[in-house]
Amino acid sequence: MAETILPVQGKKNILITSALPYVNNVPHLGNIIGSVLSADVFARYCKTRGLPTLFVCGTDEYGTATETKAIEEGCTPQELCDKYHALHAEVYKWFSIDFDIFGRTPTHQQTDIAQDIFTKLYNNGYLEERTTVQPYCEKHSSFLADRFVEGECPLCGYVDARGDQCDKCGHLLDPLDLINPRCKLDGATP
Repeated sequence: MAETILPVQGKKNILITSALPYVNNVPHLGNIIGSVLSADVFARYCKTRGLPTLFVCGTDEYGTATETKAIEEGCTPQELCDKYHALHAEVYKWFSIDFDIFGRTPTHQQTDIAQDIFTKLYNNGYLEERTTVQPYCEKHSSFLADRFVEGECPLCGYVDARGDQCDKCGHLLDPLDLINPRCKLDGATP
């Protein structure tokens, strides 16, 4: 079992994390160089200097990207997350990335922390409620998250833009702005 790393009073304590990768693909060299490698180098440097250092990362298992990949692979989101979390851990181990903790987002601790942050923001008046319009697919009776809507980009005309962004021109989009929108799952018009 790994040694527990706790802050040491009176010392410069270091907490390092890197962007949490989505579990919808196998990490490639660009992901590693652009995300975890620099954090790993810094963690090693801090530890070499004798600073109490904790290097934490893990897979981000929430979001539409996970759901769409699970549909593509014909499995449940949980099966997809289990598969890709293991693949991520193997790849990072092969590259000798030395996380102190490599976890997953759907843990009780992460849920408690996220809910605590939300509650504090809400109780202090930093959040506001809004009513929004969301695309709905009548063919499979479901509201559609932005990544489940595809269509033509209103800015550059790219015909396979997603409801969150256009991969051709790079602009962020709203699914309601797409021209000739279609449901990613069944091609129906939302």
